[in-house]
Amino acid sequence: MKNFLWPMLGLAAQPGFAADASTQAGIYLGLFGGRGVANSSSLEQQGAVLINPHLTLPIQAVGPTNRPKLNAGGVQLGYEWSRQAVARTGWRFSPALELEGLYLGKHRPHAEMPVRPRALGTQYVTLPMTGAAVLANAVFTFQSPSSEKLLPYFGLGLGAASLSVKGSDSFNPAEPGINHFNSGPDASDTAFALQLKAGVKAELRKNLHFFTEYRHLSVRATRYTFGETDYPGVHLPTTPWNVSLGRQQYHFLMVGLQYRF
Repeated sequence: MKNFLWPMLGLAAQPGFAADASTQAGIYLGLFGGRGVANSSSLEQQGAVLINPHLTLPIQAVGPTNRPKLNAGGVQLGYEWSRQAVARTGWRFSPALELEGLYLGKHRPHAEMPVRPRALGTQYVTLPMTGAAVLANAVFTFQSPSSEKLLPYFGLGLGAASLSVKGSDSFNPAEPGINHFNSGPDASDTAFALQLKAGVKAELRKNLHFFTEYRHLSVRATRYTFGETDYPGVHLPTTPWNVSLGRQQYHFLMVGLQYRF
């Protein structure tokens, strides 16, 4: 990120650039929230039924998830450099670095997954989850010759996201009333996250901006271990269940406020 940002800052110091005295460097704090949807992803469940001490039946079920909707929100703390004029084009830009915390509200990836061996039918798995991400962003804001109050921007962020599942369920119509994860339905995992965002700021007053933006958050594949199926006298015992959720890709529309100190 340094190799990308410092040439931009060095460019701003060249003779063709001049600082806008009304937009000096400073720290800002932002709050935001919005609504989004997750792309369909892959879901896989693996384990084994313990038929007797010497015989096990491996189980695998794979299928695509639905596209769950969710709310999201967060807070950001950043430092923006002074706005600079780009030669004689009339355009100005200002780079910023920010640290952002993002909360992903409850959503329920769900998949209908054919079981192998196929004679066992279909497994219906639901993962009620929430999440949180911490991201370091590089953001670039632009001022066009036609407006000093409406400022388009784009940003790139890198960080980590934690997804937490509570109350998971693995149901097969051939075995009504049984949650195959019943002895341990909660689990979590952390993975690398990448974010892209683009939007527009509107200056409400000298130190206060309203913004609206689109952002894309990508979280690498996560893995969870849920408890064995435990229904003595009703269902054969099993091993713990390993569940893999493919890359989660979220799309959000956000609105928020930024206050500059």
